[in-house]
Order: sequence, then C-alpha cells, then structure tokens
Amino acid sequence: MRYTSTFLMVIILLISALSGCIGGGQEEDYKFHGMEYNPASPAPDFTLTDQNGHNVSLSDYAGKVIVLAFTYTSCPDVCLAIEANLHYINGEMSDEDDLVILSMTIDPARDSPEHLLEWTTQRGYDWTHLTNENHSQISQVWTSYNLFVDTSHLNSDHSDHSDNSNMSHQVSVLYPDNTTALLDGEHGMLPEENATGWDLTESTLSVHNISLNYSVHETYGHSVNGINDVDSPSDWSWYWALHIWNTSSETWEESTTGIDEVMIMQDTDHIAWAASNANLSYLPTPGSDMVCYDIETHTVTNHTQQIDCQDIGYMWAENQESPGEDDSHGHDEMNDEEEMYEVGHNTLTYIIDKDGKKRLIYTGDDWATADFMEDLTQLLHHDTGAEVDNDEQSEQGH
Repeated sequence: MRYTSTFLMVIILLISALSGCIGGGQEEDYKFHGMEYNPASPAPDFTLTDQNGHNVSLSDYAGKVIVLAFTYTSCPDVCLAIEANLHYINGEMSDEDDLVILSMTIDPARDSPEHLLEWTTQRGYDWTHLTNENHSQISQVWTSYNLFVDTSHLNSDHSDHSDNSNMSHQVSVLYPDNTTALLDGEHGMLPEENATGWDLTESTLSVHNISLNYSVHETYGHSVNGINDVDSPSDWSWYWALHIWNTSSETWEESTTGIDEVMIMQDTDHIAWAASNANLSYLPTPGSDMVCYDIETHTVTNHTQQIDCQDIGYMWAENQESPGEDDSHGHDEMNDEEEMYEVGHNTLTYIIDKDGKKRLIYTGDDWATADFMEDLTQLLHHDTGAEVDNDEQSEQGH
C-alpha cells in the first residue's frame, strides 16, 4: 500500500512538472522593452501609396510582424534618427521573411511618391515608404493611430496660412517638488473651431511624449490625475489644479471653470497644471526661455522638463543666448523655393504582431536598436499571440 501511494505521488509530480511544457503558452516569460498594449488591439487597416506609385494596404501583410513608423523627409532631427535606426534594423534582420517595415509620412504635401523614391534611393532605404495625395485620407490614418499632427502644412503652396496658424500656445507644468516644464503647443493641432483647454493639454503633452493620466466625469468633464507618471494621491493631500494665463495682468489665475469649458483664444492662450501643494511662484510664465544646459560642453540639450534635466545632472536655467545674433548659418543656405519647415507631431513607432494586433509602441527616437530587435525576434519566433479580452472573445464567438 505504501509503494502504491508513493508511485501515485511520483506520477502526480511528473504531470505537474510537464504541464508547463504541454499545450499553449510561451516557453518562458518575456519582458518586452517597448510599451506593451494591454490588452492588444487590432491595428486599423489602411490603403496608401508607396514610393513606386503602388497601392499598399496594411492587410497585405497579414501573418507578418509589422513595424510602422511615422516620419517625413524634411524633418531636421527626430525622424532622421528613426529612419537611421530602421535602416540598421532592416540590414541586420534582412533574413526575416516575416518582418515588414513601413514608414508613413506626416508631410504628404512635400513627400510625393516621386520625392520619396528619390529620397529613399539616395539613402539606400529599400523598405516601403507611404504617402497619399488625398490628405484627408492619410489624416484619418494618423488619427486612427493616435498620432497628433500639425495639419497646417498640408496647404500645398505652404503660404496661404491664416494668421491663427502662427498663434503661440504653451502649457506650463509645476510638479509637487517644484520642478517645472514649459511646453510649446501647436495651434495647427487644435480644432479649427471651439478649441478647449483640454485639446491644448492633450495635444501638447502628446507631442512632447509626456504621459497624461486623466478621468472623465459625465458632469464635470476631463480631470487630470497625473502628468509624467506623477499622480495625485487618493487622500487628496494635493491635486492637479488648472490655471489660465491672464494676458492683461500677465499672471496665472486658478481657473473657476473646468478644462473643457476653457476656450483657447477666447478665455486664454496658455494654460498651466500645478500641484496644489507646490510653490506657485515657480510656475513658468509664457514666453520665458528655460533650457537644459550642459555645463561641461556649454551646449543646450533637448530636454523640456526640469525634472528630466536634473536627473541627468544638467542645469535648468534661463537661456542667455539672444536669438538671431549668430544665426547667419543654415537659413541663408536654404533654397528659397524649398525652405525647410517642421511639422509638429508626437513620435510613435508601432510593432504589430502576426495576429494584426498593436502589441508594442516605442516613443521618441532614443530607443536602442538592440532592444527593438530583441522584441521583434520574440514576436517573430517565440510569441503565441496576445491574450484576447473577454469582450473581444465574445464578439468573435458570435
């Protein structure tokens, strides 16, 4: 009897040990480097035109892992870095038949198929670059992928802008530790009519790749709960308070109305979010030129938040350089007919899995290609698909 019990126990232990190796599930837990969608959501399909003048749809690549980046050829900085990263990845993973790279322009007014073909050929970029002469159609694709783009550049002659297109808006942020940020917004990214403080908040923080945690009340509308992962506590010991800029007195005033009722260009041109327990005297004023300064190299970095600047040991200070004093280079060298211009946008790069779901997202341009390729390898060879949430599963069952 004792031997029988022992034998049964051995069988049970063997079954338990093998249960992790039999059936679905991944071989081992893998931690993605990119931000993972939870739950993963279907990637919206689209049909656009590539640099060879051919129609290309996302659904053409069903069953493949797709990298979808948003760039443009006249971009002076971020996009060029992303394109260079993709060029490296494309070369290193050229033997992956199930990997597809797509670059979609956010400047179709300049990036015609002919221009894209010339530009990609010169640089040896042999993956698909997408555009469309129907600006409304490609704008819908941007929206479906949560991309905020300053669409004022879509006027084909780049000259017929209304006075409002040059309007300046800023969002000021004051954190509980009295560190600050002064973020430039883009008027062209706001609705043409009835733009609200919430429109300015959401678009500006998104352009600067700053996270925004918020809730929506059926009566009071949007409420900010956290900025840059600094969330207000549940005990209400402090909260994110809305302030609007009074042009007449040139002071910040705490708003008596909700963010959805603040009308940009009517009530104010600038807004601020300040932690209620912070010292309001530190709240940056619109037009002030705060920069992140590297003392050792005497150069200005691209950090727009004091908290990020100090984390890397640099100085957050007023810019002492007078614009235009030493600006004789660059602009004079540009061809007047082909004047460079920037398109305001947030920087997103998606990775879509073999099931056609948005699985990962990388923001900005400072991600490591090694991490990116490791995530791609996981999705190409070891991933068993994203879990389907209950709502989606029931829909598939009907």
